Amino acid sequence: MSDPSILVTNDDGIDAHGIRALATALERVGDVTVAAPAENQSWAGRDMTWHAGPTGIDETDRGYAVEGTPSDAVTVALTVLDIDPDIVVSGVNDGMNLSAYILERSGTVGAAMEAAHHGLPAVAVSTADAADPEPPHDDPATFELAADVGAFVAERALAADAFATADFLNVNVPADADEPGFRVTRPVDGVRAEPERTDGDEVELRDEDWRAFLAGEPPVDPRTDRHVVLQGDVSVTPMRLPRAAETDIDLDGFAPQ
Repeated sequence: MSDPSILVTNDDGIDAHGIRALATALERVGDVTVAAPAENQSWAGRDMTWHAGPTGIDETDRGYAVEGTPSDAVTVALTVLDIDPDIVVSGVNDGMNLSAYILERSGTVGAAMEAAHHGLPAVAVSTADAADPEPPHDDPATFELAADVGAFVAERALAADAFATADFLNVNVPADADEPGFRVTRPVDGVRAEPERTDGDEVELRDEDWRAFLAGEPPVDPRTDRHVVLQGDVSVTPMRLPRAAETDIDLDGFAPQ
């Protein structure tokens, strides 16, 4: 096939180091257009703001800056700007997007999901350094490996027809890895939220899975995304959108009276 048309977006904002690194890497793969939130929209998930009023679009030297969420940026690109990409690549996110319960909250993954709902192949790319995993990171070099990996995965996934069985791919890259391998993974299931009552009526909810990641403690299952990343390899997780379950469950006894 000819060089693919690629839409690049993110949730950290159009001025983020990660999206600039990713767009540059993808220029070696195809024809790149950037449409991303004008400001940082981390943890936006698949939120959309169109119902709240007009959405501004500012064409800059870095691409189209959209006043809204990552999902807004994707939808604006496809429906207002009439961009017709072969694939959408979201990232590089400053921080990992690991474990099933995290993915629904991630704006980076949310943009990929939005593209998949439009029937487009999509890849979400995230990175973190095991020694310093908490964003923000101001050094552009932090995102270079993940950008190269994202471009490689996008190109190979299209060539291998990976999207015949997956709606989008969630890719997590250890920023400090030395020649990492690639592993196809699944997200860690479940969530460990440990509540602790503080002064008065306040309750602190601690994410024990995230604490385990920060401490470098991998899950037991070696097939999971967090385990693979903590071993220094790239996690590539094929994902599907929510779909109706194929089931023969008998609901006869549940009819309303």
